[in-house]
Parts: sequence; structure tokens; C-alpha cells
Amino acid sequence: MSAARAEVVWGGRWEHSECGASGEAVWDDEDTPSSGHDGGHDGEVTWSAEWHCHGCGASGDDQFDDETTAYSDHECADDDEGVAA
Repeated sequence: MSAARAEVVWGGRWEHSECGASGEAVWDDEDTPSSGHDGGHDGEVTWSAEWHCHGCGASGDDQFDDETTAYSDHECADDDEGVAA
């Protein structure tokens, strides 16, 4: 993981569509959040999440299914600063 990727952090909320259970979590870019929820019901667990880059302040949001790897696809403008070629 590059230094810029390590600075991108996600935070979000999951919800199970049938039983209404929900929770929150924080994770690094390119990690796979898991609700750990097994409600014994039909329906899907979905996430609504936002990411933030601590390097340049950029941010965004996304929605995805449980246990899906979250990618911001962010290339920080600070990536090349201070790096020898």
C-alpha cells in the first residue's frame, strides 16, 4: 500500500434490509469491511460510506454490498512531493 493510500480512510454505516439491524465502522482504503451480521433473515446487508484523504482533504462516498472491497480510486495530489525519482 502506498503512503497516499494509507492516508485514505473510510467510515460508514451498514444496514440489513429485512431485520433493520445496523452498525458503523472505520477502515483503510482497499480494505474489505464486514458487518459480521447474520440475522438469519433474507435480504442484503448494504453499506453507505464516505472516504477522506488526510493528505489533501479530498473526499467522496459510495454504496456497496457487505464484504466488498472499498476503493476510493483517489490519486492524492501530494503523491510525488518529497519522493526522489
